[in-house]
Amino acid sequence: MKASQLLAALSRAPNGPPRAPALAERPYHVAVATAAAGLGLAEARLVLVVAIAAGCFAALACLRAPQLGGVAAALVLAGASVGGLRLVAIDGAAGHFKDGSTVDLRAYLGSAPRQGLFGASAEIEVAGGRLDGARLLLRIPRWSPLPTAARPGAELRLHGRIRAVGSDAFADQLRRRGIAGELLLDRARLTGRRRGGAAGLLDRMRERAEDAVVAGMGPGEAALLRGMVLGQDERISEAVREDFRASGLAHLLAVSGQNVMLLAALALPLLILAGLGVRARLFALAVLIALYVPLAGAGPSLQRAGVMGIAGIAAMAASRPASRSYALLLAAAVTLAWNPRAWADPGWQLSFAAVAGILGLGLPLGRVLRRGVEELLPCAPSALRRGANGLAEGMAITIAATVATAPLLGHHFGSVTPAGLLANLLALPAVAPAMWLGMLKIALGQVGAPGFLAAALGAPAAIPVGVIAWLAERFADLSFARVSLPLASPVAVTGAYGAIAVGALGLRHAARALTPRALEGLSRWRRLPRATRVGLAAAVGAAIVLSIGWLLRTPGAPDRLTVRFLDVGQGDATLIQHPDGTAILFDGGPPEAGVARLLRRAGVRRLALVVATHASRDHQGGLVEVLRRFPVDSLLDGGDGTHDAGFRAVLREAAARGVRRIRATAPLALTLAGGGLRIAVLSPEPRPPGPQPEDPNPRGVVAIVSSGWFDLFLSADAESEALIPLDLPDVDAMKVPHHGSSDPGLPEVLDELEPQLAAIEVGPNTYGHPTASTLRALRNAGVITHRTDREGTVTLTIDEKAMRVQTER
Repeated sequence: MKASQLLAALSRAPNGPPRAPALAERPYHVAVATAAAGLGLAEARLVLVVAIAAGCFAALACLRAPQLGGVAAALVLAGASVGGLRLVAIDGAAGHFKDGSTVDLRAYLGSAPRQGLFGASAEIEVAGGRLDGARLLLRIPRWSPLPTAARPGAELRLHGRIRAVGSDAFADQLRRRGIAGELLLDRARLTGRRRGGAAGLLDRMRERAEDAVVAGMGPGEAALLRGMVLGQDERISEAVREDFRASGLAHLLAVSGQNVMLLAALALPLLILAGLGVRARLFALAVLIALYVPLAGAGPSLQRAGVMGIAGIAAMAASRPASRSYALLLAAAVTLAWNPRAWADPGWQLSFAAVAGILGLGLPLGRVLRRGVEELLPCAPSALRRGANGLAEGMAITIAATVATAPLLGHHFGSVTPAGLLANLLALPAVAPAMWLGMLKIALGQVGAPGFLAAALGAPAAIPVGVIAWLAERFADLSFARVSLPLASPVAVTGAYGAIAVGALGLRHAARALTPRALEGLSRWRRLPRATRVGLAAAVGAAIVLSIGWLLRTPGAPDRLTVRFLDVGQGDATLIQHPDGTAILFDGGPPEAGVARLLRRAGVRRLALVVATHASRDHQGGLVEVLRRFPVDSLLDGGDGTHDAGFRAVLREAAARGVRRIRATAPLALTLAGGGLRIAVLSPEPRPPGPQPEDPNPRGVVAIVSSGWFDLFLSADAESEALIPLDLPDVDAMKVPHHGSSDPGLPEVLDELEPQLAAIEVGPNTYGHPTASTLRALRNAGVITHRTDREGTVTLTIDEKAMRVQTER
C-alpha cells in the first residue's frame, strides 16, 4: 500500500465511509504539522513531548480518527527525537574547547565584518583540528582589524581566546544561528587559500554578485541595493538603517522569510502585468528565490528564508486552499528539521506570520480589490485593468503581511510602525524595479558580461532605490511613525491575534451587509457620463496625492533664534538655527544616534558650519553621516592633530566633499548669517611641540555663540581645569561640560559665567552621569537645569526679550 493510500485510510472512521470532520480529512496536513511540532519540541522535557503527543491522539480520536491520532502522536515523538539528534550535531563543537583557552587555528571567513560599538564581528568556520567545521563568532577589536583584502571564503590564520556561549538573550540568538562560541581575536593574517568545493563555488558567485550589483552607483545607493537584493547590509550607515526601521521598511534590508516573501510578492504585479499565467508566475518566482538564496550566501537563515518564500509562492499560486496551507506547514517542518531552534527566532516567526497573513487575509482581500477594479473600470483598456489588478493584489498582500506581523513586532521590539503600511504601499512601485534591476546586474556578473553593462544599469537602479530611501527618511520623521505596543507575554500576543481575527470577521460581516448598497452605488457610478467619472477619479487622485505630499512635507526652519540640545544618548550634539536659515552644529553624537534624522526634523537643509570639538566617538561619531547627507560650508576642526581613526574619517569625508576646513585654535572669531551669529573660540591655544596628549578632553573646543543680546557657552568635554584659566564672560545659557561628570571646580566656573539656564546632554550610562555633585552645584547657583536623558531634546527659543524652553518629553 502506498503512503498516500495508508494516510487516506487512517483518516477514515473504523466502520463505513469517511465521516470525519475537515481536520481528519487532511492527513498530510496533520502529519506534517505534528512532525513540525515534534521538531520544535526538541529541547523540551520528555514529559511535555509525551503530553503533547497524547493530546494530538486525544484530539483526533474525538474527531473519529483514532488511527490518524496514533500516527500524529508517533510523529511528535519522532520529530522530537530527530530534532534532538540535530541539536547534538549543531552543539557538538561546543564540547571540544575549554572556555577561556588560547587557540591558534585556521578558519574560513563566513561573512563580511559588521561594525559595532566596540569593534566588529564576523562569522567564521574552523578548518581542521579538533574544532573542524565549528562555526564561531569572531570578535574583532578596533586595534586588531582583519586584513583589508579578507572577503568571505578566504582562509585566515587566527590567534585569540575562545569564549563559550553564555546564557543571556544574545547567547540564545547565537545558538539559534548554530554558533558554538566566540573567538576574541588577538591577531589575524591571510593564508592565501580559499574555501573549496560547493561552498567555494558559492563564494565566487557571491563575489561576482556583490561587484556587479554595486557597479555604476554611488556608495549610498549601492549599499542599499546590495542590502535589498543580497541581504548584506553591513555597509549601510546606522542613521539610514534607523530610518528604515522607524518607517517600517526595515524588512527590505533584512534577509528573512518576510523579506523573501515581499520580494516575490512585489514582483508578482509585474508578472501579472506581463500576462503570465499562474504556473508561469510560480515558476518565475521560484527561480528568483532559488537564485537569491545561494547568491546571498546560502547560510541557515537564508535557507529558512528561501523555503518560506517558495512555500509562500506556492501557497499564493496554488488553486486549492488545502495546498496553500500544506505548503506552509511543509516549510515549517523543513526549516525546523535544519535547525530545531529556528521557531524561537523573531525572523522565523515574522516570516511564518507574514505568509499566514497573506493566505488568511491577503488572498480574500485581493479578490475584493480586484472585483472593485473590474466594477470601477469596466470599459478601461485591458492593459490598464491588468495593471490595476496587479497593484490591487500587491496592496492586499502588503496590508495582510503588515497586519499579521504587528503583534509579533510589538512582542519582540515593543513597538509597531502604523505609518509603515502607507510607506510600504507608496514604496510598492519602486521596490520591484529596484529588485529586478539588481537581479539583472547580478545575472550579468554571473555570465561574465563586460562590467560596463552592469554599470550602465546603475543609474536606472539608483532612481527607485533613491525613492525608497527618501520614503524611509520622510516617514521616519513623522511623529506617529512608531507607536509603543508592549505585548510582553505570549498571552498578550495571542489576545492581539484574537482581536485581529474578530476584526476580520466583523469586517467580513459588514461587507456582506453593505454589499447591496455597494452594488447600487456602483450601478449609479456606471450610469454617470464618462467625462464625469474621469473628472471625479482625477479629483480624488489629486486629493490623495496632495494629502500625501502635505504629510511628507519637509519642515521649515524656525522663524526665531533656536538652540536645540539634541537627544543623542550618551553624547553631545548642539544645533543653533538663525531665522535666516543659517544653521550651526556642534558635534554629532555617536554614529548610532542618528543625528542626521534629528537635523531633518528641525528643518535643517544646509549647515553653514559643523564643529568637531575633539576626538571622541560620542562627539564626532555622527558627523560622517551629517557630511554625507547635508551640504556643509565649513568644518571647524578641533582634532588637535589627532590620529584617531574616527576623527580622521570625518576629515576625509569633509575633504572629499570640498568642505572648507578651519583649524580650531584660540583666539578665533567667526561671523555668520550676515553678522547675526558670532562665534568666539576661547580654547584651545596652539598645541606646543611634543607628543599628543593622551586625554583630548581638556583641549576640546570651548566657544561662545552670540546673537543680539543672547550668549551661549559650549565647552564639549573641557572641564574646570581647562576653563578656569580662561576669561569667561557672563552668558545666558550653557551646555554643562562632559555630560555632567564630577568636577570639583564647576562652582567656580558657574560663578564666572552666571548662566540662567543649563542643559546636560547625557544618556543612559554606567559612569554615573550626571553626578550628584554636579546637580548640586547647579542647584546652589540657581541655574535652571534640563537633561536630555529624561526630557529628550531640549529646545531653547530666543526672541527679543526672553528665552522659552520646550522639552520633548
